[in-house]
Amino acid sequence: MRAYVLIQTQTHGEPLARSLMAIPGVLSAEDVTGAYDAVVLAGAGSTRHLVEQVIARILSLPGVTRALPAPLIRSLAGLPETESSDEQDNDRAA
Repeated sequence: MRAYVLIQTQTHGEPLARSLMAIPGVLSAEDVTGAYDAVVLAGAGSTRHLVEQVIARILSLPGVTRALPAPLIRSLAGLPETESSDEQDNDRAA
């Protein structure tokens, strides 16, 4: 399973992505602004493994106060474009 993990810290604005990438199961990590300070894409064999291993390690990092998992239900990333969008692109080119 894959899940996004939304992370809040006590020290807003401090870079966290490099530390997050050192955690096994973290596939990508981004420092962000707004309501959350970092976002992780994590992979785990089960929800239990995600919570007990990946999120527990995230929460153990200095300054991290919250790690909210959002398991993926479906992802459209990497899917081929539909024929209708190809037709729209051809219409624009004409």
